[in-house]
Amino acid sequence: MAITVKEALELKILDGFEVVAGKNGLSKEIKNVAVWDYERGDLIKKNFRAEDFALSTLVAIKDDISELYESVKTMINIGITCLAIKNIYFDYIPDDVIELANKNDFVLMLFSETFTEDIIVEVNKAITIKEEYQNLTLQIDKILYDNLNEVTIKKLAYNINVNFREINVVAYCKKKSSRISGLSEFSHKEMQDPYSRVINYKGGYLVINTFNDVDSDDIENIILRRLEWLGFSHKKYIIGVSNLHSKLTDLDKSIQESLYAFKHSKTYKKGVSFFRKIGLNRIFIPILDNPWVQKYYNEVIDPLIKYDKSNDTELLKTAIKYIENNGDIKTTAEELFQHGNTVRYRIDKINKIISAHCKDEHFYEELAVGVRIYTLLNNPL
Repeated sequence: MAITVKEALELKILDGFEVVAGKNGLSKEIKNVAVWDYERGDLIKKNFRAEDFALSTLVAIKDDISELYESVKTMINIGITCLAIKNIYFDYIPDDVIELANKNDFVLMLFSETFTEDIIVEVNKAITIKEEYQNLTLQIDKILYDNLNEVTIKKLAYNINVNFREINVVAYCKKKSSRISGLSEFSHKEMQDPYSRVINYKGGYLVINTFNDVDSDDIENIILRRLEWLGFSHKKYIIGVSNLHSKLTDLDKSIQESLYAFKHSKTYKKGVSFFRKIGLNRIFIPILDNPWVQKYYNEVIDPLIKYDKSNDTELLKTAIKYIENNGDIKTTAEELFQHGNTVRYRIDKINKIISAHCKDEHFYEELAVGVRIYTLLNNPL
């Protein structure tokens, strides 16, 4: 298992590390941390492996930094991922070494005060955490997508947390900022309830909550308080929450509902959405991948997109506002800064364009469905 150089640099222990070369190699993986002490030449080949994160004070060449070029060249040939140099003997890297590293996307870093022993411990811990994340992701994917029976779902649930109880509700939380969650963002395991589990999943976090008993009438407040305690405030995160389920064998439904509710939150710019309160999207979101839905989209929405492109018009924008305002022409016109007659003309034009697939008496209803599908499809998870 491995972490990338970029993920390693997000660790607090590597604060102050300066990347001086090879920045295009930050996505390369680290599988092990090794210290380069006195090895030179063939001994480097003997003692190091591909995808190592090498740490050194350059004590082996402290009397002649010009030897660094050949050493780095050897490391590149071995497949070592990066080299971090503690500036005890040298506080710079020669230009020819920087050029060599940049050419080969070999990450070179300088640091000063951090103990190498602490770096080894923390980076190796991060590799272990990443492995745990990936294993848990596999468990979740199996629960969601392998069409398992109840016995197998329960077994996988206990693999995630042997202390899980029957009653469960799941929340999915993802930061509102575009930055991808790093390894170090959720480490406060001591704050987790023993019957629950927080799992890094698809750039966000699944919060699986289970209970021996819980007040179903107050479950929304209970979950929101728990999320706040864990640091998942709806001010910083987009959140989707499942229904309350009475059996652990329904964990697949709980997880999926949390993801659907999250998609609703993301699409409609909500801080938090509960699956039971997202209305018709309880039906639409689960079937977005259905080929019949895509066919409907192609018949109702695609012609409007093509017409707008060919004629430099805004029929689709008008349709969206018209549906958002429940068919109110006046409000739609005000929000689009258009005259009411202009909006009426556009709606009539939309009707004519999609009339081949839509009877006149069903126009509003079918346009509303088409707009909903368009909105959901254009806000991926």
